[in-house]
Amino acid sequence: MVISHTCKNLLIRCMDFRLNSEVERWTKDSGLFEGGFDVVSVAGACKNLVDGDEKIKDNFLSNIAVSIELHEVCKIVILHHSDCGAYAQSYNFSSPEEEKIKQVEDMKKAKEIILEKYPNVEIILVFGQMKDSNGKEVELEMI
Repeated sequence: MVISHTCKNLLIRCMDFRLNSEVERWTKDSGLFEGGFDVVSVAGACKNLVDGDEKIKDNFLSNIAVSIELHEVCKIVILHHSDCGAYAQSYNFSSPEEEKIKQVEDMKKAKEIILEKYPNVEIILVFGQMKDSNGKEVELEMI
């Protein structure tokens, strides 16, 4: 029996544990992850890819490279969320809307960085609006 070590998708998400239940449900129900998926889970999702030092950016891109080159991933889903501690440590947002604007801007920059290196992958941006502080309800929307 030959075991396939390929999957079609990569999910880049924030490591925040509050998202786990909703993201697990969403990956099953959304239809975006057919064919399986790898996960890169770090504080702030793509924050460090956009504003980290070169060593951090290279490390981030090397994880993406493994997924694309070894597992033949052709679609990347980037998931950021409101009330993110990684962003709160770096920025003093005056409103949830201001935080969302910054994170969407960073997701778009991350998309450009990834596409520059891997122009043939599809990239989908998703923002999770925390409806409560415990993550029991998260509204996920494609950007």
